[in-house]
Amino acid sequence: MAHAVPDLPYAYEALEPQISAETMRFHHDQHHQAYVDKANAALAQTPWADVEPAELLTRLSELPDTIRGTVRNNLGGHFNHVLFWESMSPTGGGEPGGDLARAIKETFRTIGTFKETIEAAAMSTFGSGWAWLVHDGTRVLIVTTTNQDSPLSDDLTPLLGVDVWEHAYYLDYCNRRAEYVRAWLEVVDWDVVAERFAAAPVPDVSDVLLRTVSISGKNTPFGEITLDDARTQSAELGALAGWGPMAKVGTVARAWGELAKNLEGRGATCVAELDPGLVKKMAMDLWVIPPERGMI
Repeated sequence: MAHAVPDLPYAYEALEPQISAETMRFHHDQHHQAYVDKANAALAQTPWADVEPAELLTRLSELPDTIRGTVRNNLGGHFNHVLFWESMSPTGGGEPGGDLARAIKETFRTIGTFKETIEAAAMSTFGSGWAWLVHDGTRVLIVTTTNQDSPLSDDLTPLLGVDVWEHAYYLDYCNRRAEYVRAWLEVVDWDVVAERFAAAPVPDVSDVLLRTVSISGKNTPFGEITLDDARTQSAELGALAGWGPMAKVGTVARAWGELAKNLEGRGATCVAELDPGLVKKMAMDLWVIPPERGMI
């Protein structure tokens, strides 16, 4: 089945004054349609014609050289723009909440800093491209891509993307890209972004949660480690830090302290209640997932 430009989920003029109806018609009806037409032409009569864009953009290396660039540019443009239209709403703006807000604050400390950072990323993109809020399986972060490249091709889950191709804003803002980005943030539908965050792939840590750790001489599954356990382990290992063969234990002791902070900060009763990405990171820091050896 050939790819198609979806209808906008709102009227062309619904995002005014931030984005004009003229820009929306030009951007959606002409530019997006051109990406779809070129992608369909490149993929016609090939084994990849019916593969979903999100999947194919992770398999670009399988395509023959004769169409790979065209598909990357145009199917990428199609995927990026579908996400872009769905990210905006006439009732958008404000700030994210819930788990998404917490994840953003863990990376950027404040929502305000996040907004400043994505604006800076958009301004740093030379020529045409995108600034993205993505999920890497463990945390959210901001990246940029050139042209119509997708974060999917780098094994990242796109949560929100601001289009900084000139056709996205020039009719309304001329060369004032920063002003456009700030205005665009006023129409972002954070509920949609939160849904993408909730659906983002995370690592399978079921095996990690079952691995045992010695806490005060008692073997305890990592998933059952409590705040008191983490504090106890941090204190006991910290007392050994810097002593002869135990000199490197200080690093692990600090990691136990960090685990305690995460458990307390999230109100989690045990490690199993933490986000899988964080569980994996902490397990690596604590050598529960050992480099070449078991846990101390």
